[in-house]
Amino acid sequence: MFYCSAAEGARFQEEVTKISEKIEKLGKNPFKTEPDSKSESKGSGKGKKKKTE
Repeated sequence: MFYCSAAEGARFQEEVTKISEKIEKLGKNPFKTEPDSKSESKGSGKGKKKKTE
């Protein structure tokens, strides 16, 4: 977190670049996995309502 006034555009750019580089170094979220191609085709059905007639 940093403070930057409206007159400090160059500093803001530098800080945003630093934060972006840190995020890129962290990489992907290890807790979030990509869905399996098999489960994608079947569909998990979570959160979907079944039609009733």
